[in-house]
Amino acid sequence: MIQPVHHRNDSMTLGTLTSDLLVRLPTMTEEERYLGLEIYRQLSRGEPVSTPGLAEALDLTTYEANELLAHPNLRSLTYTDRDGRIIGFGGLAVRPMPHQFDVGGRRLYTWCAWDSLFIPVILRQTADVESPVPGDSSLIRLRVGREGVERVEPQDTVMSFLLPTAQTFQADALKAMASFCHYIFFFPDRERAATWTARHPDTAVISLADAFELGRQVVATRWGR
Repeated sequence: MIQPVHHRNDSMTLGTLTSDLLVRLPTMTEEERYLGLEIYRQLSRGEPVSTPGLAEALDLTTYEANELLAHPNLRSLTYTDRDGRIIGFGGLAVRPMPHQFDVGGRRLYTWCAWDSLFIPVILRQTADVESPVPGDSSLIRLRVGREGVERVEPQDTVMSFLLPTAQTFQADALKAMASFCHYIFFFPDRERAATWTARHPDTAVISLADAFELGRQVVATRWGR
């Protein structure tokens, strides 16, 4: 169950957290959903995604693909390199980040700890995850499948969480990471997590089971998975 830590109502449940989060997420159009899922699919190969390659896969012109990528709903999810290739999208990245995410024999990365719990649902693949604990050199190791967390070390691992604001989804990807992702980490136990969240207003501690379920519901709502 969710354990309120700082600036949280004691009656908060997974249901209220889910409803509070979903109401803040912009609604994807069908076109945006198809494009986003294709970006995830191509990024999972471990290489940057080009707009022409994306357009070809979806039977669009490059102009049409660029127009879709410029939509506010997708702009805050998309991170590109200097050549305009997509190197990160909606929590998944092909350039090094602290959270390692191995899937299909390929080394990928996620923007924050929570991403590693729901992206396996989107990709419909199992992932092996290594994620750093804030403030020290220890790692949390997990295996995450489509149905949940299959293995975790340490066993008492929990996650910090921060509800994003509506403005988070109107910013570019780097600003979204700074305002949201930098507050979401795995911790080896609830005590360590509580110490960290006490120093970060509006954050809370949730179990891995609840974190996975929260992500699963977001994926179902946003991406139809």
